[in-house]
Amino acid sequence: MKYSVNLFGYNVDCQFRVENEGLRIEILEEDQRALKQYLIRVLPKYGREASSASSLQTLLDLAIDAEKTLEGRMVEPKVKLPYEFQPEIKEKLIEAAALQETSATQLLIRLIEKKYQEIMG
Repeated sequence: MKYSVNLFGYNVDCQFRVENEGLRIEILEEDQRALKQYLIRVLPKYGREASSASSLQTLLDLAIDAEKTLEGRMVEPKVKLPYEFQPEIKEKLIEAAALQETSATQLLIRLIEKKYQEIMG
């Protein structure tokens, strides 16, 4: 079953698999890389040291520790873009974000990260 899960304020597409009454969650490698980049960007806001040299396991441990100390959940930092979109593009972005139950900023960051990984990876 495909499903979107919010991990530490970041929506990740995943596959749920049930085998022998056990549940496994599988996340595509490109989505794992995007989650890692997100955690590197967000963890310092919560007083955790994170770098691109950190493993995904280390970053997940730091994120779990950060959320345990919060009274809520971690959130994506708000990014004010230095330019304006055309109104029709902005509407499309907001509509697409609403369909994915995320913010327009998060969707835009996700699209940029995917394109970056595609080009650089």
